[in-house]
Amino acid sequence: ERAADALTSLNTRLLPLPPSPTEQTGHDLCYTNPPLLCHDLPDETGVRGVISSWYLSPERHAVEMGIVAALCLSVLAVLIPRIPRFTANSSKTNSKTDSLQYPPLLRLLIGACFVLQIVYKLAGYPGKLYMMLMPCNTIWIMHFVHAFGPGLSTNSRHVLSQLSISYFGLPVVAIATPDLSDLTLPFEVEYFFLNHALLLVFPIYWVSSGRVSLLPADRNESTIGNFAKWYALACACFALFYFAFVTPVAIYSGINLNYMLSPPPNPGDVVSGPNFRLMSIGCCATLFFMFRFAAVCAETLAMAIMTRVRVASKSKRL
Repeated sequence: ERAADALTSLNTRLLPLPPSPTEQTGHDLCYTNPPLLCHDLPDETGVRGVISSWYLSPERHAVEMGIVAALCLSVLAVLIPRIPRFTANSSKTNSKTDSLQYPPLLRLLIGACFVLQIVYKLAGYPGKLYMMLMPCNTIWIMHFVHAFGPGLSTNSRHVLSQLSISYFGLPVVAIATPDLSDLTLPFEVEYFFLNHALLLVFPIYWVSSGRVSLLPADRNESTIGNFAKWYALACACFALFYFAFVTPVAIYSGINLNYMLSPPPNPGDVVSGPNFRLMSIGCCATLFFMFRFAAVCAETLAMAIMTRVRVASKSKRL
């Protein structure tokens, strides 16, 4: 009860349900205490579709946050000591000094895109900067830290690379089913698609260059065991971040970050009702599994082909 009261105190202006995407009565209410009509918002078209509400009760939020946080912290406590550290053998470039830093061109691209994304958020409706906590923007933050984080260790870069590979499906889904309701600035829609398409480049670069491998570096570890560790780490980090940190920020800001407070637009409202976040957990976990599994299969196949080519080449020489 105290946790629910604490969440409620973060923002006393939220309504029981989010407003309709379009004006229904001519005096639709978007916030209360004091009342604020939707058509009085600074950027009604942009902000109306991302307004927070008590679609789920504060009590339900508190229970889910507590359970998910406890599970994720337990998983991380078990996993982190067992996550393999990056070594020279982890990279197939045969470089003993590979720091896993991006090449200059990709660093320039990351810096430019990240700054432009910040500019769009600052130029939008009040509080739009909070949207940097959306999943794909968070991946951009990961890449920016990877490229420009001072004193970042090679092993930290390795973990960020592995996580970005696990999250490959997030920009794919964003491109396939985009929510463009709050993109109202010039060329913001076009940049949305470019921005998300570029997020596909970096994981592909790491795997195709051989600098990051999804296969176990330790011959004593199975591929399944290695896969399970990185997959569980990606799921635990994602769930902990969005339930324990982003949800309170979404309540405080009044912005429905990552649809943690009410469900996203979806065909037939399949993801809806009081269990919509549990459905979302299942969807994200499945998405991370599918794309990491596909990447592991692709690398395994590529390694098998390269081995056959080398064997054939040697036999011809003999």
